[in-house]
Amino acid sequence: MSRILCVDTSSFICSVSVFENLSLISYNFTEVEKSHSKFIIQLIDQSLKDANIKINEVDAFAVSMGPGSYTGLRIGVSTIKGLCYSLEKPLISINTLEILSKSALNHINNYNDFFICPMIDARRMEVFTKMLDNDFNEVEKDKALILDDKFFNDIGGGKSIYFFGDGSNKFQKITNNKNFHFIDNIISSSKHMGELANIKYENNQFENLITFEPFYIKDFFMVNKNK
Repeated sequence: MSRILCVDTSSFICSVSVFENLSLISYNFTEVEKSHSKFIIQLIDQSLKDANIKINEVDAFAVSMGPGSYTGLRIGVSTIKGLCYSLEKPLISINTLEILSKSALNHINNYNDFFICPMIDARRMEVFTKMLDNDFNEVEKDKALILDDKFFNDIGGGKSIYFFGDGSNKFQKITNNKNFHFIDNIISSSKHMGELANIKYENNQFENLITFEPFYIKDFFMVNKNK
């Protein structure tokens, strides 16, 4: 039996879930923007209380690794690294685009082969994205992409492609491909991390607590507005 506490701070929602094997046994979240650092410990404490377990009874901690909000990712990763270090527990990282994809699969009723394409808004016409097939195999790797109406037209050979995430509405406005489908209101959440985290736990795919950093895709630059 494995107990994994999962945290996702990659977007405006901060969420914490506890899984026992593949079963979700507690879930808490807040939608208060720019407050992850204020609420994350409270959410962890409440989720453990709801699951009726103590923090030292958790077998591993999992965190959304990015891409996503720079500040949110730093808060989530630093908090979970600290807990793993102090409790001597393993750290599991989960790609945020894959968390989104797990959520989207619950909304797709298609028994034929298809592709899924999560998109995270990266401002203007840019998104962070990747592509997976319906068996969750990677078709295109994670990348930052400035959208164009011709993108993805040569992929799939007529198969359906499902787009979702807070960046997908920008692409929906500029494309009219009949094989493209868009799913609204798909967000990255810790409650969709359980299966992905359990696979890594069973295979001992843990991160190095010293060297692990969030996956931003692009470097973060501070802009001096006085120049």
